[in-house]
Amino acid sequence: MEQYAIPNKLPSEEISVLTHRKGRLKQLAKRSDGNPPAKKKRTSFRKVNTFVAQSRISERDAKRIKRNFLKRGVLPKKEVKYKENQLVLVYRHRGSKVIANKEVLKTLVRLGLPVQRSATLHRLTHELIAQLKVVEPFVIWGYPNITVVQALLYKYVRLRCLQTGVETKHPVPLTSNKQVEDLFGSLGMLCVEDLLYEIMKVGPHFDAIREKLRTFLLKDPVGGWKKDSTKGKLRSIGGEAGFRGEEINVLFQRIV
Repeated sequence: MEQYAIPNKLPSEEISVLTHRKGRLKQLAKRSDGNPPAKKKRTSFRKVNTFVAQSRISERDAKRIKRNFLKRGVLPKKEVKYKENQLVLVYRHRGSKVIANKEVLKTLVRLGLPVQRSATLHRLTHELIAQLKVVEPFVIWGYPNITVVQALLYKYVRLRCLQTGVETKHPVPLTSNKQVEDLFGSLGMLCVEDLLYEIMKVGPHFDAIREKLRTFLLKDPVGGWKKDSTKGKLRSIGGEAGFRGEEINVLFQRIV
């Protein structure tokens, strides 16, 4: 019967009944009140000078685009010789927010450059040259060598699909040759080297590869730019923007 005996000892821990009661009352009050109303977003005040400056920028962009297509036309100038069906690398180096002209923003998205410091690989055609003329102050483009393309594939490549071929919302990193075999095995590519070779020679499966690759998200070059005021000027007049040809590899050595 000793096991059923009540021990003649007080509890070792101090228990405050009043504190427990207050805690229970707070919990009941929260349940009865429900969720608090969502806070209204505060609209930022914008000065009139901002709208005036944006409208002027939009007018300048519209005049620039019209001047490029009326005076120069879609085809390149005689002194500038572009290589058709050549691999080109396009890099958006400025314009974190393009509010000036809707046509410029649409063209940037069409080229696969929705954000600043993004880059894409393209096949050079007359249609691509026309699009690059629309967004001249915002992009740098040229002919990449195998070292630059290899660095992009090994460091910054992001896939649109899983190994099963199902497209995902979030980018998938390329970590093994098994992914290349699952996605591009039907096209005869089994490893990253095969992928690199097909991109460099702009082969018949180049467009199929581009559809499954996301935009490269890069960074600013080591050492920065010359001057922020000259970033939007063309390369021919001492700026950073526009066509660089083979010299784009020198720039990307400081980026990748």
